[in-house]
Amino acid sequence: MKVVAQVLPAIQTPLVNKFYQTHKARGKATRQDQNWVLKGPDIVAACRVQHVTGHCFLSTVLVAPEQRGKGFAKVLLNAVLAHQQAPLYTFAYRHLSAFYAGLGFKAIDPLALPQGLADKYHTYVAQGRQILPMQCINPE
Repeated sequence: MKVVAQVLPAIQTPLVNKFYQTHKARGKATRQDQNWVLKGPDIVAACRVQHVTGHCFLSTVLVAPEQRGKGFAKVLLNAVLAHQQAPLYTFAYRHLSAFYAGLGFKAIDPLALPQGLADKYHTYVAQGRQILPMQCINPE
């Protein structure tokens, strides 16, 4: 299947949310986010780059369950990284940290997070999420 990574125009934000709802993702895209998708005829993967207190934050990375294991997350995230002009933070689930490291992310101390991201991190940890703060400083 031929797929193309692209940022959706803000008016198409509901398409990302429909994809997330269909696959029971926790996140919800907004028009202020960079909403990235990987599309064949339909969306097979999506993610968001949010601006949190002036910092770029990658969230809600999701590949449709029937499309997993085909390298689609890597294709999507490489496209995202190629278009970023600033450091990009994410909170990787611990079992996926090696995947993110392979894309150029490095684990960082939670104390090194900017305040708005630190607040978000602590909220997620309090919810029981097993996450690791990571940052890609030199997107390629």
